[in-house]
Amino acid sequence: MLSLLLSLRYVMGLASIGVIAASFLMFWDGLLAIGNAFVLVRANPDQAIIAAVLQGVDKLLFAIVLVIFGCAITVGFVASPTAPWKAQLPRWMVISDVAELKNLFFQMIILYLVVHFVTLVAEMEDMPDWNALVLPVSILLLAAAMKIIATATAHGASGHAQARDQQGPAE
Repeated sequence: MLSLLLSLRYVMGLASIGVIAASFLMFWDGLLAIGNAFVLVRANPDQAIIAAVLQGVDKLLFAIVLVIFGCAITVGFVASPTAPWKAQLPRWMVISDVAELKNLFFQMIILYLVVHFVTLVAEMEDMPDWNALVLPVSILLLAAAMKIIATATAHGASGHAQARDQQGPAE
């Protein structure tokens, strides 16, 4: 029964393959957006170029985060925890638990929203109204929530370790 449950971790490999395939689509779309910016430079050099470049950069950054996410899923949840090659991997590829994956996902959302907001500001031709503050306020609230969750998780882990140390060795 245990071997059946352990073999289910390979289903996560399918999720990882899907995430990496999605990153290739985002890379392609980002490169097309940058190519569109080159066309706009020759045809109409104005604010549209800034918006096109920012959209391309936004998509390329999202693709990079998807690659990191896919690699982290594979290395953290699919590969054997005792694999000797894991020690040679860079730190960003090694995810030890779901809390780290959740934190990475939070960071990905915040990064996307920040670049999206900058793109929207670059596309505006007149002064933004007060409704334009909704996106930066939501970014700040998400960042604060991420920080609170990361701090609570760190304190919870250290609290469990201290309680375990105070109990003494297990018999």
